[in-house]
Amino acid sequence: MEQDFIARTALDEMVESDRNQMLKAMIPYLPPSGQRFLSMYAKTQELINTMTLFQNRSYYPDMQAASVSVNDPMEMLQDIRKCCGSQNRRQIDQITNLMATIQMMKIMNENPPGGDNP
Repeated sequence: MEQDFIARTALDEMVESDRNQMLKAMIPYLPPSGQRFLSMYAKTQELINTMTLFQNRSYYPDMQAASVSVNDPMEMLQDIRKCCGSQNRRQIDQITNLMATIQMMKIMNENPPGGDNP
């Protein structure tokens, strides 16, 4: 069975640590009480890291895609697609294909074949 690689978001990369990831990887191997405690601890650490991130204004530029135009939803969809599983990836692919088709139809309607007709 092929497993899809799901990328971490920019926010996850900034607020998660390797240590926290290792703790979360241990959770299935613990008894239920340990699972509950470690899960709450790991998520609390992420929340604390997130609050710290936004208290320090120097990190705000890292939260913005430097080269992405606000008017380009295709780039946003491609970034979102990296963080999805196979079902959601297919849906995003369908949306992307639909948007590309609409864009192509707009271009064809703006430039009719045979040149300009007065």
